[in-house]
Amino acid sequence: MGLLGGALCIAFAPIFAVLSTRGADGVGMWDAAFWRVAIGAIALAVLFGFRRQNIIPSRADFAKSHAWIWLPGIAFGFDFWAWHWAFDNTSVANATLLANTAILWVTLFAWLVWKERITKLFTIGATVAFGGMILLMLSSKGRIPPTDGNPVLGDFLSLLTALFYASYQLSMKRYRREHSAHVLMFWASAVAAMVLLPLALIHEDRFMPTTFSGWLPLLGLGIISHACGQGLIAWSLGSLPSSLASVTLLVQPVSTALLGVVILHQALVPWQIIGAIVVVTGLFCAIQGQIRKRPKSG
Repeated sequence: MGLLGGALCIAFAPIFAVLSTRGADGVGMWDAAFWRVAIGAIALAVLFGFRRQNIIPSRADFAKSHAWIWLPGIAFGFDFWAWHWAFDNTSVANATLLANTAILWVTLFAWLVWKERITKLFTIGATVAFGGMILLMLSSKGRIPPTDGNPVLGDFLSLLTALFYASYQLSMKRYRREHSAHVLMFWASAVAAMVLLPLALIHEDRFMPTTFSGWLPLLGLGIISHACGQGLIAWSLGSLPSSLASVTLLVQPVSTALLGVVILHQALVPWQIIGAIVVVTGLFCAIQGQIRKRPKSG
């Protein structure tokens, strides 16, 4: 239940982001990206403090290198930069579905660089998912964008998001061997906020709301989607098989697409629906085809 709850919390992230830009007191998308990780980092600090989990790095944390404290955060920051920019151009359904293809890039990297073996089922699933991605991008041609943006550009930004998120996942996986999850999670959010702050400040849009109602979607973005969503998922992953967890997380892009229709009134066109089904089916198969490490020779 914790994993499902975390996925649903994150499913609301694009909705909160779009709502935070609407109205006379709305902020820019890059500003919303900054407030997500800034508020999220504060909320995570409070959560971990309540649970008496130390987030201050020790000397041992810096024994080998300092890369762990900034590398995941930089990837995380650019992940949100690209994703929030995508919301200005394409639908939250396309942006979320395409961003969730990060698992494909992670596995391909592990295959090419770490020499891990991939199964035939993963190859089939990846091929199906790539076909669905093409359908999603084709559905953007001629579709009315959420604002005055370019839906095709938004789709490419969503794929760029997937690449940045894959980089974040790979760096977290690398440093998780040496550092605790809550320390990595907090500092990734804090560094991401540092990366996004200058981008938010140079943007022409409003940096922060001036009314309480204007802060509400940003608080939802930082506390509910970021801190609660990421926290619940991290907590649940410790007690669930990774295959089951990965499949359960597919609830998130589907939920976001449906929420976009209901709350943001972003209707789904037929090819978009077909593409979404194909992508989710492909990702499901790819997740089922878990990668196996290549046996060492000798």
